[in-house]
Amino acid sequence: MESKYSRIIKTFTFRLALVYVGLFSLSVVILFAFIYTFAMGYVEAQVNDAVRMQYNYLVNEYHQNGSTGVESRIKELISGDEDGTEIYLLVNNKNEKLAGNLNEWPENAVIESGFEKSGNWVSFYIEGARIGQKNIKIKAITIPLSKWRSILVGKTLQNTEKIEQIIVQTFWASLIVTLLMALVGSIVITRSVMNRINIINRSAYNIMHGELSTRIPFTKGGDEFDDLSLNLNKMLDKIEMLLKSLGQFANNIAHDLRSPLNRIINRLDAGLRQIDDKNPARKLLEKNIQDMQGLISTFNSILKISELEANAGFRDFALCDIQKIIENMVEFYEPYAAEKSIALVNHINSRVTLNGEKNLLTQAFANIIDNAIKFTPNGGHVDISCEYRDSYTDIIIADNGVGIPSDYMAKVFEKFFRLEQSRNTKGNGLGLSLVEAIASIHNAEVILSDNNPGLRVSLRFYNKTV
Repeated sequence: MESKYSRIIKTFTFRLALVYVGLFSLSVVILFAFIYTFAMGYVEAQVNDAVRMQYNYLVNEYHQNGSTGVESRIKELISGDEDGTEIYLLVNNKNEKLAGNLNEWPENAVIESGFEKSGNWVSFYIEGARIGQKNIKIKAITIPLSKWRSILVGKTLQNTEKIEQIIVQTFWASLIVTLLMALVGSIVITRSVMNRINIINRSAYNIMHGELSTRIPFTKGGDEFDDLSLNLNKMLDKIEMLLKSLGQFANNIAHDLRSPLNRIINRLDAGLRQIDDKNPARKLLEKNIQDMQGLISTFNSILKISELEANAGFRDFALCDIQKIIENMVEFYEPYAAEKSIALVNHINSRVTLNGEKNLLTQAFANIIDNAIKFTPNGGHVDISCEYRDSYTDIIIADNGVGIPSDYMAKVFEKFFRLEQSRNTKGNGLGLSLVEAIASIHNAEVILSDNNPGLRVSLRFYNKTV
């Protein structure tokens, strides 16, 4: 059975919510991209300004006190650098170290841009003095102070990398939290919408199964679902009124015509008894009586269907022995089947009990079996069987007759619909309509399928009625 969460995932509301989750997540990505760009740009500018300030300080010292003053000033700066983030190196024209905390001039330094006339902004990596420190990146200025002296002033990017790491970690944490919260929000929103839609679906289900007075309940919110419920209820009121008017109209016609037809049949029958068997008028009167009895049968079917569709008077069901009902039907129709050399076989050999109204179920099976024999050619066969499943029980009547084209399988339940357009075959087109109405009363379903060849009719009773 499908779980409620799998149903939520398949809903349009959830898919729409996921679209908004994606858009919101994209906005988080874009926001952090801007934050990262501006933050890293700001930190890099701070590093550059700090390097440039120290460089200018040492250049001024060189101009005032020469190489000795610079060497002394570098030692002071190194000793005052508690964090160990400042890098200095003063070399002669042979690249020999004169002062600084870098052992040698970085030959593998990457030039990033020019600085003043002959200097460069460079970057390179050094090994850290502390345990676990490796490949520390340095951003520095390299520039000759004179023909005999060159200087390197730089700063490690450890703090910059820490800031970058914090921003990235914050981004991933925010994105994950955003996705989780958005997903939870999507499920909550979807369940809320599904609850409202399920209320409408349940009401629609009850209406489809004959409870025409059912209406969609409202909430106290007065939201768009309440507006929809209000309009649907107004529509249902109108439909119920029209159906009742139409049903009453059909019932009135059936009642009004049935009585005079019975009187006509009685008069014709009285006159028929006074006519000699050899009189040609006798056959004409007998045929008129048969046609009028067919009309009365049609009116009776119309009244029965209207009664069933109104769900009136058939609430108190009892356990019915379906096997016994089928056996009686087979016994009743065997002579009719034998006239066409049709094998009518009952394969139900165990007791099948269902909650229902015995006379209605008998009529439903009788209509299906009668149709099967009627539309099965001479020498054919009609098989009756039962199939059990976890959630339902099928009573199946299958034949090898002409069958019903797939395009018409839904139409045959319409009142007075007949596949035979000439309507020469005996019948009124109400048989399957009556079967469907009886099935609806029993919370059952009539399923038509191709028997290859012929028709397979399954009367499916769901187990909650067993």
